Amino acid sequence: MKRLLLVAAVALALPASAFAWGGSYPTGDSLGSFVQIQVSDSYPVDQALPQDWATYLGSLVHGPEIARLTLYLMPQPSVASICGSQALACYDPNREVIYVSPEDQLDAPPAKEIVTHEYGHHIANNRDDAPWTALDYGTKRWSSYEEICTKAAAGSASPGDEGTHYFQNSGEAFAESYRVLNLMKQGQTDIGWDIIDPSFYPDATALTLLEQDVTTPWTAPAFSKLHGSFGTGTVRAFRLKTQLDGTFNAHLVAPTKAKMRLALYDGSTLLSRGGTIRYQICGRRALTLKVERLSGAGAFSVDVSKP
Repeated sequence: MKRLLLVAAVALALPASAFAWGGSYPTGDSLGSFVQIQVSDSYPVDQALPQDWATYLGSLVHGPEIARLTLYLMPQPSVASICGSQALACYDPNREVIYVSPEDQLDAPPAKEIVTHEYGHHIANNRDDAPWTALDYGTKRWSSYEEICTKAAAGSASPGDEGTHYFQNSGEAFAESYRVLNLMKQGQTDIGWDIIDPSFYPDATALTLLEQDVTTPWTAPAFSKLHGSFGTGTVRAFRLKTQLDGTFNAHLVAPTKAKMRLALYDGSTLLSRGGTIRYQICGRRALTLKVERLSGAGAFSVDVSKP
């Protein structure tokens, strides 16, 4: 569950005296990372408590975003007052903060398992899934494989919906998939999936791509240049693999005295046509880009960018 309230609202709920101790703790990971942990003054000062949590966070699949996180440890009633009466934890993406009780609750998953889900939101908050928000859609490779864009268009996914369609919220599905990834790495086999629609449960490929999104994130489109020429004929076709959802751009550079244009196809279906094409890839894993000659001849090039 992620927290979207304004920072001011959170600040009003947390008087300065509520967190009397804590600091920056080593995670023990290969990056040499430290993480900020603040502990409620309801708990006696014992540095073993935050250090244990720092070490656990360092054991999760993560990247350098771990150094941006602050973990607030507080009694469950305090968590409920901030996150909602039914919530066991929450994440504030604006402050990059997780609120949770360090104690396991009755008839609930262990506290560290809950934090693993919330850390999944922190991962997404520090990843790019342009033109969509990774916090709502999930990370680039995972969301493309899970066809979140296509499902959202069909109404079977509800990105960012923390209300009546929470069970279809792809942002929550990503965080749950991240939890599954880490529990499997910890050797667990009986892993529950109770809060999100079963259709989102990750298979092995989804988990592999999710891990890649964590350790080697997608950061920008890939650029390429296509070349061709016309002496005879009227069409030159290029088959393009489009494994990731996102924005596709193509710009034609043709001889001054020739008249040419681009046409983008999915099979026999024309998607877009013009000297410059901008198209949102959503579930289409291969496209055909054609250069059509209307008059003249000569060499041309096409600048292409795709996710």
